[in-house]
Amino acid sequence: MKRLGVVVAVALLVAGCGSSDVPNSSVAWDDYDSTLKSKIDGYADDSDCAALQEQFDVADQNNGSTRERTGHGNVELMDYINGKLTDAGCYS
Repeated sequence: MKRLGVVVAVALLVAGCGSSDVPNSSVAWDDYDSTLKSKIDGYADDSDCAALQEQFDVADQNNGSTRERTGHGNVELMDYINGKLTDAGCYS
């Protein structure tokens, strides 16, 4: 239930911004695996909602460890993935 609340909160945040795309500059891509962005973008291009949701869930689960490792959490990454879920039509 908590995960659903996070998904809904992020969806509302992105919807309130008037755009589903989160600027790339808001995600600290250098702090993640070098293939992560291309994987997420590829899943979005293929409208692979299950894979996008899995990436979102992993980012949510790893938020604390990312914060410990980098000094920031995964909010921007989760916003980016949520934008891709929206763009791919996963919430229709």
